[in-house]
Amino acid sequence: MDQPNADQAESLIRSFANLPAEKQLAIFRDLSSRARAELLAAIPHPVSIISRIAEEEAYVAIKEAGEEAALPLIALTTGKQLVYLLDIELWKKEELDMESAGRWFELLTRIGDAKVLQFVQVSDPELLLTAVSRFIKVQTRDPDLDMVEQRDSLPVFTLDDTFFIEFVSSRWEGPVRSLLQTIYEWNPSYYFGMMEELCWGISEENEQAALHWRRARLADHGFPEFDEAFEIYKYLHRDGVCEGAEPVDEGGLFDESGSHMLLRYPMRLLRDESLFRECLDQIRDDAEKDRLAVQLAHLANKVMIADNLDPGSVDDLQRSLRKVGGYVNIALEEACAGDLPRARDLIRSNHMEMLFRRGYSLVLDLRREGSDLLKSMDTTVEEVGHPLSGLLKGLFHRRPYFAAGYLGPGRSREFASWSDIQAVRAIIRSAEAEEGWEPI
Repeated sequence: MDQPNADQAESLIRSFANLPAEKQLAIFRDLSSRARAELLAAIPHPVSIISRIAEEEAYVAIKEAGEEAALPLIALTTGKQLVYLLDIELWKKEELDMESAGRWFELLTRIGDAKVLQFVQVSDPELLLTAVSRFIKVQTRDPDLDMVEQRDSLPVFTLDDTFFIEFVSSRWEGPVRSLLQTIYEWNPSYYFGMMEELCWGISEENEQAALHWRRARLADHGFPEFDEAFEIYKYLHRDGVCEGAEPVDEGGLFDESGSHMLLRYPMRLLRDESLFRECLDQIRDDAEKDRLAVQLAHLANKVMIADNLDPGSVDDLQRSLRKVGGYVNIALEEACAGDLPRARDLIRSNHMEMLFRRGYSLVLDLRREGSDLLKSMDTTVEEVGHPLSGLLKGLFHRRPYFAAGYLGPGRSREFASWSDIQAVRAIIRSAEAEEGWEPI
């Protein structure tokens, strides 16, 4: 198809701008990441779309594009989107990371003063103080002594001739200096309060308070504490999965006005062909898609916490979604044997976490079979020979995995289908049935 000329492109943009908000969002939802960025750059009021995107969706779009390429998108983010972004990015294993904080200070200052002030205004004061304290040391002059006498003993940089600042890292001095300048010009009283606290030293409780508020916000997005996240690996019997019940309805994603918010990255990143994927592709109802997208996003976030993955890595996010999709698919295939309408019914009647746990439990059943085999043979996993030894080592891992390479082409990966389980089970049962078996 020929590309539209300039007049046609301008006409398309005008037509899009005149559409109702819900229609604009529906078109935007189905575009690729690149096409989304191009559209936002072309339309006259991009904030009207950005404000309708869920925080998680905006974050994934920024990470997929890369922070440098996504600066125009970061510039458009709402306060909630920016807070979510920084809740993920600034912390590594629940400690504020100086490298990440410096990089984001630089990005925000490059976008401009308005974005810096948005960050200051939407951040918890404890977070701002903790972050800035990583980069500067503050001294104050003695008001009883002549300024000339003190100059040589004080740091060079000052905005007010009261507080003098030494920059801990020359690498991040530029963006931190710009940040402080913007705060001072916006509200000198706020700046004085910050400097006074930093001069006397902030307490450890300050960072703990910042971490507490971060945890509370992320819990609303499916990032629980580790002990709660680990519950996704609890065994679930077959009768724990409901059939024919009313759809699990947690409500859709809405903004404060009651309008739909966009959250579809879990559907897009689940690319593997499977019964589960086929079910998702047949869903036409937006409310049902919203419900499943929220469940999948939160479940993937739990997997990242339980498996000690990095929430700031798109690769780890996709890895966790593949794991979620694989175990849900195992539960559907085992229960439905390819019956698509029945699989759709199970998805409607059960929370994704229940299906995930059921799929994982089927792998635990397989692990128990492998363990029983070793006990009956009175041997160890190293002595059972190829390919069983490699397959059992995968099963007995802290997080079981399918050692596919021992059965043919392929690499070790997560279990993703009922046939994966059946392939390993066939080897185990073949060894059980073998007469005169002896360790090798």
